[in-house]
Amino acid sequence: MPPLLSPENSVSSPTRSALHARTHSLGSRAEWLLVAAALTTAAVWLWLCWCIFPLRSWNDIRLAPTFSLRLGLPLYPGSDGPASTWMYGPLPVWLNWPATWAGGPGEALLVAAAINIGVAVTAIVVACLAWPVRTGPAVLPRSRLLAAAITIAIWPWANWQFLQADNFAVAFGLLSNLALVRDRGERGGWLAAVLATTGMMCKQTSLGAPLGQIAWLAITAGRRPALHHVARLSVAGCLWLAILLVTTDPAGAWFTAVLTPAGLPWATNPWNRFIHLLPYIAVHVALPVGAWLWLSRRQATADILLPMLVWLVAWVPGLASAFKAGGTLNCLQGFLLWLPPAAVVLIGSVSASSRASAVRGLVAVAAIAILAGRIVTRPTSLWTPHASLAAYDDALDLSRRLPGMVWLPWNPLVTIFSEGRLYHAEDGLYVRSLVGKAIRDADARRHLPPQFAIIAVSNRGSTWGIAEKLLPGPLETIDLGSWTLLRAPNAPPISAEERPQ
Repeated sequence: MPPLLSPENSVSSPTRSALHARTHSLGSRAEWLLVAAALTTAAVWLWLCWCIFPLRSWNDIRLAPTFSLRLGLPLYPGSDGPASTWMYGPLPVWLNWPATWAGGPGEALLVAAAINIGVAVTAIVVACLAWPVRTGPAVLPRSRLLAAAITIAIWPWANWQFLQADNFAVAFGLLSNLALVRDRGERGGWLAAVLATTGMMCKQTSLGAPLGQIAWLAITAGRRPALHHVARLSVAGCLWLAILLVTTDPAGAWFTAVLTPAGLPWATNPWNRFIHLLPYIAVHVALPVGAWLWLSRRQATADILLPMLVWLVAWVPGLASAFKAGGTLNCLQGFLLWLPPAAVVLIGSVSASSRASAVRGLVAVAAIAILAGRIVTRPTSLWTPHASLAAYDDALDLSRRLPGMVWLPWNPLVTIFSEGRLYHAEDGLYVRSLVGKAIRDADARRHLPPQFAIIAVSNRGSTWGIAEKLLPGPLETIDLGSWTLLRAPNAPPISAEERPQ
């Protein structure tokens, strides 16, 4: 006779079912809490990136072309206009147009930051929520949200804090792949083609999505659908090209967006560049390859085939750009085009496993840990954008009190707001010299302040040395709050009350 309190007899079957349901409910609730914590930490990280955005002088330079359009100047000025570093497609410049409605340069940068971060987050979240998984169990909503959280955690920090053409190109590439994988018919194919070529209107070398899509259709559907997609891409590309020719000066666009980037030399020390990028390249290779091998064992690679092909194709233009002068991690778009759908497929692949809850919990903890590490190690301790706005207010005040005298070579937005004029960006002058088309000093002065006598640089940054050569010395260095002034002998004195106490 079995003992009266044996496990089989101690609890009735209905009671055991209720206990199991309650345990499952508690487990689900704990998972949702972890997912909510990961998403909240991601939101804090993105908020801080938004606050930091105006502190990066690079963003000031990259937003200036949008204001040049507001001033009636050409987007691509050619060889005679104010030197700029914008040598990419026009779409990011157009998308940042709401920044021109702001009341000052700091506020304009915050608007651009919201657009930059918002476009990327939207693409990531939409891709994670809508990516189809057909070879395994249905992916739970919390798993998809968790995929978005871990994607934001792994996403390169510079993409959140710097205005880059790649950021927009990757976002449109993600949406393009999503459109095609959900509907490979005519409607989905045309939407994918338009979005893929839209990415190329952000950055010319964004070939991963269109070429990867052609290869995917050739493998999964055959030669004819692949050729149809080539035709769709060609038509969409020609429409974008027509818009570009109508809205810009063709000669200026050719010089700025074709000849200038084509003339950029290779990195002066490729080995040092490789060593710097090696940890990132290792992750960009190890994760996709490891994920493919893992899913191969489960015969579940079909849902990730398109992102894998896009990742593979994007390596060639990405590596070439990364090893050019000024190239860096942002050029390696393939990993970012792979990451959101891969996160969904990988997390979803364990849904039917008895360890699914534990795996999802570990992923949530990993996302929180990565994001917390980034928050703790961020370059500045600010929690609001007040400090950056105050610095720009000081620069505006100085420029207005000394009109036509102050050049901010890394902050052209200041004189756009104070004088309604766009001057050279020093990095643009530097790029022109790199490609063998340097502007002579006499010609450079045509786009400098009329009574040029003072250079102002944020004390968080520096110059390439070109700015100082354009101002006759000896130069006096003055620390003025958040700014460092280089004053020529013929410049008006800076009064004692204007200096920081």
